[in-house]
Amino acid sequence: MAKLQNLASADVCMRASELHNLRSEPKFKPLDVPALKLLFPEGLSRGCMVELNGSRSSGKTSTALNVLAQSTSRGEVCGVVDLNTCFDPYSASRAGVHLDQLVWIQCKGNIEHAMRSVDLLLHAGGFGIVVLDLSEAPLRALNRIPLSYWYRFQRVIENTPAILLICADSFQAKSCARHALQIRPRALYWTGDESCKVLHNLEVIASPHKGVRGGSDDRTAFKRPERLLGHRPAERVSEFPSSMTEGSRALCALMLTVA
Repeated sequence: MAKLQNLASADVCMRASELHNLRSEPKFKPLDVPALKLLFPEGLSRGCMVELNGSRSSGKTSTALNVLAQSTSRGEVCGVVDLNTCFDPYSASRAGVHLDQLVWIQCKGNIEHAMRSVDLLLHAGGFGIVVLDLSEAPLRALNRIPLSYWYRFQRVIENTPAILLICADSFQAKSCARHALQIRPRALYWTGDESCKVLHNLEVIASPHKGVRGGSDDRTAFKRPERLLGHRPAERVSEFPSSMTEGSRALCALMLTVA
């Protein structure tokens, strides 16, 4: 917008076809997520909804934890609205999430409570990332979510630094989401002998869904090993900590249960 104002005040002549090269600077700095650098070179845009779609053990939880880790490492307060108590504090801590800056809300399978909780967090403001985890929710229950909720969420966050991250087995927000990623496993890596094998590494593919804004055919692969080793763009591989639980521990600073 500043560039357009400068052009208006200056005595400059331009072709109409050249106006598409002018881009307004974002109001809030995008969130840099190294694991998704190939898909989002400039980072995740603020003030929008992002969907992560995938089946069980597809990698969407590790992706969400990585985004939370990047946000909390910058001092931002984040929220997790957990529909079916799928969130594991120990795995989140190993992924780099600062649990003392996290609000965890358990909804005990009640989708209506989950949607209202997200609404309250977004209207309260002050959150960098709000995760709505609808994993393992019955399809019949998901189909009963009114579309008005997604339009309402979009309106609330469009001029704020918040990002609403939706994790589900199927796409829910449709056109209201700016980005939607389809995540699926590509390879499994095990350690140990035949009598006792342990999942050491899971390689998955993340590709934008064509049905939303920003969707394309670009794809990126990333891995989830035992430890976070960093981003290696030369191999088109980013590495995530495994989300396999080793015993859930009460590590969150604030946990709310919606009765």
